[in-house]
Amino acid sequence: MYIREAIEFNPHKPTVLVIKKTDTLKMFCVALCKNQLLKKHQAKVPSFLLVLKGSVDFLIGEERITLRELETFQIPVHVDHEVSGLFDENIILITQELD
Repeated sequence: MYIREAIEFNPHKPTVLVIKKTDTLKMFCVALCKNQLLKKHQAKVPSFLLVLKGSVDFLIGEERITLRELETFQIPVHVDHEVSGLFDENIILITQELD
């Protein structure tokens, strides 16, 4: 699969593309336009973020962490966070360890 061709950028809401899902693993991409927000939520399972394209602000509590292309971040479980796109086109890959 060529992710860039398979995912669409929607100016009205983030787009999600499931890459792989098994009993123990879920991988999906999220496409964010500039200033688009993945609203506050929590990871229920261990999750790992990789910026594939662009740059995002990861907001956790009062802290803002800017992640650039090819940077990674271990998302804490059960902690409120949100993600905002900084460039016209931003793609993040999330890998989750399922129970």
